[in-house]
Amino acid sequence: MKRRVVRFKRIDEILPDVRDLIRGHRTVGRWSLARICRHLADTFDGSIDGFDLSVHRFKRRWLHRWLWRYTLRFGIPTNYTVNARLTPPDDAALGESVTRLERAIERYCAYDGVLQPHPLFNQLSREEWERMHCLHAAHHLSFALPMVSV
Repeated sequence: MKRRVVRFKRIDEILPDVRDLIRGHRTVGRWSLARICRHLADTFDGSIDGFDLSVHRFKRRWLHRWLWRYTLRFGIPTNYTVNARLTPPDDAALGESVTRLERAIERYCAYDGVLQPHPLFNQLSREEWERMHCLHAAHHLSFALPMVSV
C-alpha cells in the first residue's frame, strides 16, 4: 500500500486537492474518497458542534499534551480510530460527501465562536484546531492517489 505524501499548511488547500481527485483517483486504503470526505466533514462540524467525549477520558485528561506533540511530530497512526462513531458509512456517495465537506469547511472558516474540545487532545486553540484539521485531512487524503491521464 503506497500512499502519497500530502501536506496542507492552510485549510483552503484541502478542497482544491479533493477537486483534483474527483477527476480521477484510486484509493489504497479501506475507505473510498466519498468516505474520506464525509469523515473530514464530520470532524470539521465536530470542532464546532462537539464530539462524543465518553471515550478516551484518561488520555484526554492526563496525556493530551504529550499525544498532541507526538501527533505533530509523527503524524496520525494508520488504522487508529479516535471514536468508531466517526467512521463514515460504507455507502457514502461522492457528490454528497464533497458537498458536505465544502459546507463544513465554509462553516468552520466563518465560525468565530468557541471551538469544542477534541476527543483526544482536549481543548485546542483555533490555531491548533486548524493545524489538526490540516494534518487530519492530509492523513486521510494521502490514501487517495490521483490517476494520471496520458
